Amino acid sequence: MQNTNIEYPEEWNELSKHERKKKLKALRHERERKAELLKKIRNWSLIGVLLIAGVFGFIQLTKKSPEQIEFERQVEAISLDGKVEEFEIEGRDHISASTPVDYQTNPPTSGGHLAEAKGWGVYDNEIDDKAGVHNLEHGGIWITYKDISADEIKALEEIGKQNSQSTVVSPRSSNDTKVVVASWGKMMRLDYADKALIQKYINTYKNQSPEKLAR
Repeated sequence: MQNTNIEYPEEWNELSKHERKKKLKALRHERERKAELLKKIRNWSLIGVLLIAGVFGFIQLTKKSPEQIEFERQVEAISLDGKVEEFEIEGRDHISASTPVDYQTNPPTSGGHLAEAKGWGVYDNEIDDKAGVHNLEHGGIWITYKDISADEIKALEEIGKQNSQSTVVSPRSSNDTKVVVASWGKMMRLDYADKALIQKYINTYKNQSPEKLAR
């Protein structure tokens, strides 16, 4: 049988109006409760699906490829013994862009520098030495190069992107070797862009500086 709001058993018509009204109220309440429960189940099911998808996506994003695992293994196995030069610190004063500086290393690894550091990243053009030194003071690694192949430049750019909050990569025509990896008071000169060796240097000397701002 059907009233205007809810379907109920035929035999309820034999009940008094008061009793039938009580049963209808209880039935309506029970059906509303079940509907609300089903709604919650559907919502939680959707949340569960989204959580599973999110976890799966995160795993895929953070999952290391066999190539990355092998690269990290190579980096871990490398020794920097005898490859890194260390220099006396030449100061860390702020100077203007027009102030000449006679740095004692090439490229500079410390000394007077601009008040504003260069933004981390990969640059197609040379940057001011005075800006690069400020990045070194911040704990960064400055990778400079000249006269290397397009493949080697690409390799250095990849390193810069993989270490995007701690490196500056730029050409530098006044280098006396093809690739120089510099940090505060130290440098490593290379004849070619050795990615694993450079990454080892970054891992070892990042933030070995007065201001530890690299990430």
